[in-house]
Amino acid sequence: MPWQLARSWLWSAARAACARTPMASGPVMMTAPSLPTNDAPDLLTDFLRSQSPGREPVPPLWLDGSGLPDVPRRLLVHDHGMTATLEAFWGEQMRLSVLHTEEKGNLLRRHVLLSGAASGTPAELGLIEIHLDALPPGALFAVRQRRIPFGAILSACGVSFKSRPAGFLRLVANDDLARLLRVTPGSAIHGRATTLYAQTDARVLANAVELLSGHQPA
Repeated sequence: MPWQLARSWLWSAARAACARTPMASGPVMMTAPSLPTNDAPDLLTDFLRSQSPGREPVPPLWLDGSGLPDVPRRLLVHDHGMTATLEAFWGEQMRLSVLHTEEKGNLLRRHVLLSGAASGTPAELGLIEIHLDALPPGALFAVRQRRIPFGAILSACGVSFKSRPAGFLRLVANDDLARLLRVTPGSAIHGRATTLYAQTDARVLANAVELLSGHQPA
């Protein structure tokens, strides 16, 4: 398929341009406090407001990891990237769709949808604020091409990173969110607020809110 060829070419170009750093060690299971970072409510609230102009969104319920149902807990309560986690769970690559993008200075905010490349089923809605000045040239190049998920870009470029969840959440899908994720309005949506750090020097790579669709592989 054309998108797969384009992704393969971009991946190779990103790897060639990036300066190599050691890959991270295996993931460590962990728990996280229930309170999010200051950036998380901002990312989430801005998205919900953009989906329903003129209406104040219902705030999410923030939870401890232990308060999540089994499948969301396995997909969210860890310190590694979501792209690899979702691809392992779904058994297929994730395809990126950029829904909205806004760049201010060294910050790039995006609303993205990750879907199964083969199935087309939505897996996650990601609200991310990327620190462009923290990225090596190859990663920056790939980010601007808007074809590869951010976690996959970091891995392809050899950027060792970890994801530090600051809180977990549950919210009720309104009509707009339900349409994006292909779920019934009123469905419970689970997610996490997290910060991605470089392993080598602890620099912040991105802040994100990651919302699971609730779908599961057939």
